[in-house]
Amino acid sequence: MWTRTTGESSLVGDASNFGKRIVAATLMLGVSVLLGWFEYRGPAPLGIDAPTDQPSAARMRATLVELLGDPPQKHTTGTASGEAFLQRLEKKLRGYEVPMRRIEIPWDPQRQDRHPGGRVDLLPPGTVLKNLWVTVEGSDPSLAPILIATHHDSCRWGPGAGDAGSAVVTLVEHIRHLSTSRPVRTTHYLFTDGEEFGLLGAYAIVAQESLPFPRPAFVLNFDARGTRGGIAMFETHVNNSGWVSTIIDDLARPKITSSLAVTIYRSLPNATDFNAWHGKLGLSGFNYAVIGGAHRYHRPEDTPQNLSDRTLQHMGAQLFSMHRAIDRLDGPTTRRLNASTEDPAHGNAVFFDLYGWTVVHFGEGIQRVIAIVAAALMGVVCLRGRSLGRVRRLPRHALVVLLSIAAGLLVGVVIQLGLRTTPFSVLKYTPIDLQAGVVTIAASFLVVTALLERFTKRIESDEAEVVSDWIWWVTAALGTVLAMALPGGAYLLVLPSFTYALVRIVSPQATLAAWSGWAAAVILAGPLVMLLVQALGPWRQPVYAALASLLAVLAMTAWAAQKKARPIPKNRPRLARGDA
Repeated sequence: MWTRTTGESSLVGDASNFGKRIVAATLMLGVSVLLGWFEYRGPAPLGIDAPTDQPSAARMRATLVELLGDPPQKHTTGTASGEAFLQRLEKKLRGYEVPMRRIEIPWDPQRQDRHPGGRVDLLPPGTVLKNLWVTVEGSDPSLAPILIATHHDSCRWGPGAGDAGSAVVTLVEHIRHLSTSRPVRTTHYLFTDGEEFGLLGAYAIVAQESLPFPRPAFVLNFDARGTRGGIAMFETHVNNSGWVSTIIDDLARPKITSSLAVTIYRSLPNATDFNAWHGKLGLSGFNYAVIGGAHRYHRPEDTPQNLSDRTLQHMGAQLFSMHRAIDRLDGPTTRRLNASTEDPAHGNAVFFDLYGWTVVHFGEGIQRVIAIVAAALMGVVCLRGRSLGRVRRLPRHALVVLLSIAAGLLVGVVIQLGLRTTPFSVLKYTPIDLQAGVVTIAASFLVVTALLERFTKRIESDEAEVVSDWIWWVTAALGTVLAMALPGGAYLLVLPSFTYALVRIVSPQATLAAWSGWAAAVILAGPLVMLLVQALGPWRQPVYAALASLLAVLAMTAWAAQKKARPIPKNRPRLARGDA
């Protein structure tokens, strides 16, 4: 006989669990982003009575106020205020009884190959670039020295407490320490002039017939494009795998860095003095900067009052920690490391921090192998035991996913157009850059998630697994392409897809694999979201929306693959077991 089963309570329960899984996936991303923001603020500042072998934000702030004056004054290249600032800096350094001298070079566009049009036209006539060189002799003069550099001039619009007063006082604090605690390697400090007009001081030194100091083993360059947040190590020399594997984990906590930042920065029009040290002289080194609070960058509001103590403390900690790491290396090691930078076979490292706690690093070649293995494993997963009917429906599913991503991008475009109608539209950086970026990511993620949720309700559980597998195969394939073309940021796709593939190859269901891959994506992308939004600034909402949309697609595989089989409707009869 025919009997009917309702399945109504099962349907309601599955819908409830379905929603809970969506919330869980969304919360994972939100917690990761918030944890990244919390850690990336920088360390707690130390007071004026901090141990002498540690940097103190309070001492650095007092030095900054002393150098800038009260009220803080601009100190632009070629002006009387610029000379007055330099004299105050020299007076401060004399108290530490360290050798110093000026390297004064008249501005000559014929001798220097970098002089951006427009900005140099604003230089006062007869400008002399006044670079300041300070030396702390090491205990072993046979070792190549360390170079620590920043610029001392401010822009023409503000006093430059962040850019680069924060870096100036960081170097002063380190000189104070080394003046009483002699390093192994001689350490040179260079305060360049004319950076705000186009790196003029640094390039003037490079253009001289000989450098004023022996070729350094390593250079640490510090700059700023804001007034708050932690200090990121965002740029390195090429063929950096040797140095990265040796000292990258000596970054001070929070250890803020990513090889993706190196890739992005090299594509931007921005530049620092590191361009001269590495680009022209070929020196190995790391480049540091603060990027939070960029709305005060090159503005009258770039004052000590608006400069975060956490930022000062972290910049000091970065310099102290990294100098110790380099200073402890012996001569053969640094020579071997610098020789490796001249050999393209050594290549670059892929590296990223985990919430500022530690830094993961490996070679680009290893990443390519991981990417290829992930793509191959996912190919096996996608093809084994698949019915032709399921595969034929994939183009329809792919179209739905692409349309959902397009909707997410549209959200980013709408938010960008909305911001263009506000008074912020005339600003290069706005006070709401971070907030607008996070709102864009959240809105795009939720819109795409809502659309995909409607889509997944209409497919069976086994078909959801097929869709999940193919989405992760596409992710692995894109990761492989990026590993070949843009390896610095490919890890964001390679490692999550590799995680999914490893779990899926042994798992009879896609549920565990999807949650594992999603967790890997959240851990890698969550903290990076905060850096990306601050680094790219405003007017990049479509970029943020694209990132959020892709994350929503990966999240969908986690909660959709866990669907239960669709129950039989109560008005549909079925043959009861054991009846004829």
